[in-house]
Amino acid sequence: MHQLLGVVIPACMLSLAGVAIGAEGGDATKPPQPAHDHRGEKRIVLENGDGAIITLWKPDLSTQQLTPDHNVVTIPMTGIDNYHAIVAEKDWGDHKEAVIRYEYRFGRPSKQSPSQLVAKQKTEFEIVPDPIPREHYRYHSLQSWNYLVRFNGRPVNDLEVVLNTANGTQLSSTTDSHGRVSFQIPDDFPGMIEGERDKRLGQFTVSSEYLEGNRRYTTQLNADYRVNPAHWQSTRLGLLVVGIGFIAGGFLGRVKRSGGMVQ
Repeated sequence: MHQLLGVVIPACMLSLAGVAIGAEGGDATKPPQPAHDHRGEKRIVLENGDGAIITLWKPDLSTQQLTPDHNVVTIPMTGIDNYHAIVAEKDWGDHKEAVIRYEYRFGRPSKQSPSQLVAKQKTEFEIVPDPIPREHYRYHSLQSWNYLVRFNGRPVNDLEVVLNTANGTQLSSTTDSHGRVSFQIPDDFPGMIEGERDKRLGQFTVSSEYLEGNRRYTTQLNADYRVNPAHWQSTRLGLLVVGIGFIAGGFLGRVKRSGGMVQ
């Protein structure tokens, strides 16, 4: 096993992580400081990447090779709006690893559907979001999301898949007859205060292993997740409802005392 930022990644040595998560000494219990915006360059940490091939897939399905600098991969400005995919592959002969991370970038309209990028085979064995979050939407704790596991473009059924989070949670499930698996993203951020807005984000990975003859394939989908806003929005809504109740109750009480009638 290899560990990065508290994420235990079974059977995988390659790891991708956004710098903003804390790969440069940040505290996962505090809101991260952005290392980028969605228009400019973004830095991605690649662990154990010696000899890896790193490919940037753009929304129009064109590709660009990237070269890490001291374990940091810089995603250049493409000027194209929509999801991009960063794919890191490392071939050991009898074992091939792949790590994929989808990043939304802003720019001129690509006029492409992100489903095309997800559907495109980017490596032999891969896990893809099914569906991918829409523009301006993010993964949040307590949400359930589906993932599709496929080998050479074909769904793989009855295969164990593991979800790990940077906050120490590990879940396991098995793909169905269509190669799909579902996980609820854990609500595992430490020290949450109910009713108080929490902007923290963490990292989760969905990983699996597949054997084809004498060759082993491991793959990992990497993404960020945030605290579910229901932790503070529901509290505010409840207080609002209670406040309205008090106001309405007071009004009715005054009407009754004055002998009036409410229609």
